[in-house]
Amino acid sequence: MAQSSGVKARVKSGEKDTLTFIKDFVDKDSFIETDTLIASLNPLGEVVGEGVVGGFAVINGIQTALFATNPSVLKGSIGVGAAEKIARIVNNAVKTGVPLISVIDTSGARFGEGAEILDGYGKILASCAKAYGVVPTICVIKGSNLGMLSYLTAYSDLTVAFDKSVMATASPLVLASKTKIDVAKVGTASANAETGVVSVIVKSAAELKNTVSAYLELVGEPVIESTDDLNRNCKGLKVGAKTSTLIKEAVDKDSFLELRSDYAPEVVTGLARLGGISVGLVANNPSVGDGRLTCKASLKVCELLTLCQTYGLPVVNLVDCAGAAADLTEENGGLIREVGNLIYSYSQISVAKISLVVGKAIGVGYTAFCSKSICDYSAAWTGTETGALESEAVARLLYGEDIAKAKDKKKAEEKFASAYAKENMSADGVAALGLYDNVVKPEFSRRFLIGIVQTFLSKR
Repeated sequence: MAQSSGVKARVKSGEKDTLTFIKDFVDKDSFIETDTLIASLNPLGEVVGEGVVGGFAVINGIQTALFATNPSVLKGSIGVGAAEKIARIVNNAVKTGVPLISVIDTSGARFGEGAEILDGYGKILASCAKAYGVVPTICVIKGSNLGMLSYLTAYSDLTVAFDKSVMATASPLVLASKTKIDVAKVGTASANAETGVVSVIVKSAAELKNTVSAYLELVGEPVIESTDDLNRNCKGLKVGAKTSTLIKEAVDKDSFLELRSDYAPEVVTGLARLGGISVGLVANNPSVGDGRLTCKASLKVCELLTLCQTYGLPVVNLVDCAGAAADLTEENGGLIREVGNLIYSYSQISVAKISLVVGKAIGVGYTAFCSKSICDYSAAWTGTETGALESEAVARLLYGEDIAKAKDKKKAEEKFASAYAKENMSADGVAALGLYDNVVKPEFSRRFLIGIVQTFLSKR
């Protein structure tokens, strides 16, 4: 079949654009392409390279394998030949033990190839599933990711989306057709970030490179020499401090990579360094629902625990959790199952688990994040509260009659709650029961955490 000039132009132009993107994204002159001229026939002509550009490249000194679908070749559609080429690249990543980066911009399947493309998708997804957990896997949504390649995100440690990208299991037009939703709002990067599918949103190739580099360094180089002061005191930390301030003060400077920031904001998760050591960080966010555990929050934490177990990274919990959400919608949405899965995940992972209570550890907030049966080391700030119920709830139960008789009921409740908490829920009192290993002043949090992480780094 003769190749049309239109297809030739798209192939040539598309390869150039995709290659330019790759070369801007990776270290200079480091890209080595594989299966460069592989081609198959399509009703529209010969598709050189199968609409996929792939091979090996170095990113900030780290060797990787990567492939990028080419949106200028038949709209980046996936055919049998493209599936074979992608699977080869994925298998090469596993063979060589290097991280795999997938750059996706596709309109879906080449339907003209019939049912064979379904097996082609199976080949891609099966190869990526085998790579998942063996080598670091990163999926980049560059433009559109429509159809079955959207499921690739399930086998990716990190999914990075450009802010103008679109991702959905089917055409946004189809998904929006029977609703009143504006099609422009279907499958957007922000929408996928809110569902937790997208880990990080970027706006440029430079920002993408910085994000990918930071991630690869954190999981690939778990111990480096820290350039930050190991004995630096934490400024402005006290019970009630913002979660962002707490993280910034505790971890090595500019080392925190937050993951899924728009999903379940009642808990903050990500990777960071403490004294040059890579750790997974879980920090309850009391400014959203008192940091209570929800279904989504539990899923979010479980995702991070899986990542840490895969790459042998210690988990550090910064706990300020008033328990599980007392909400019927959450209850009916499977809260029991999801919180139970969270506790199970913490119990099963073998990496070091370290907890520092920075506010409240109430009910399951203590059991899941701090329990001595689950954590290797747990401590609390002075001034924190730990108990089965919040002090206000206990005050109402124990001193309800006295509160009801008081002229200023709110003030009376606060007085009883404060007295109860001081006597029964203080960090010193709980530590005296053997439920905490130590009590720490907030300003010493960084040096304390570094010391404990160093101690448990070699945990077997």
